[in-house]
Amino acid sequence: MPAGTQARCERCEHVVFTNKAHSIDRALAASLAGIVLLIVSLWLPFLALSRSGFESQISVLDAVSALWLSDMRWLAIFSLGFIVLLPLVRLSFIAWVLWQLRLDKPARPAMRWAFRWAEFLEPWAMAEIFMVGVVVSLVKISSIAALTVGLAFWSLLALIAVTTLVSVVLCRDTVWQRLTNSSPTAVQPMAGQ
Repeated sequence: MPAGTQARCERCEHVVFTNKAHSIDRALAASLAGIVLLIVSLWLPFLALSRSGFESQISVLDAVSALWLSDMRWLAIFSLGFIVLLPLVRLSFIAWVLWQLRLDKPARPAMRWAFRWAEFLEPWAMAEIFMVGVVVSLVKISSIAALTVGLAFWSLLALIAVTTLVSVVLCRDTVWQRLTNSSPTAVQPMAGQ
């Protein structure tokens, strides 16, 4: 199929196959940007709170650590997993598979396994749910203290946008087609064979 086209069922008009233009390059760039944004957001200040002359800053890892030290260990583990680890693993798997395809490396079982897990982890990587909770908390806390959002807050917002961009530009059909072929440049039968 030519790039930028879709194949639809003649009866129900359901999209059967897509071929998005430059899908691998765009999704690779977006997933690498997502990894950088996620790593940056872990170390920069997320929120600063000031009230009556006292000021406190917290990062994402500080919040997880505070939960752990407050005997809310399960919540700390789930927060770290769903907000940091799962998005990082998912984006890393996507980036690794797309990088291999970009370099025209032959498809290996490990690449199929990684891409299958990246697709499975998509609904479980919940940085956007965390940000919805943060925004609700900010609205409630802003009446009692002065809040300043840090660079990590904006970095996580950018991560959500980039993660959405990965989902939009990634052509799963193209990736799976390349992964199921034994090599990216499969030998075509000669005329008359």
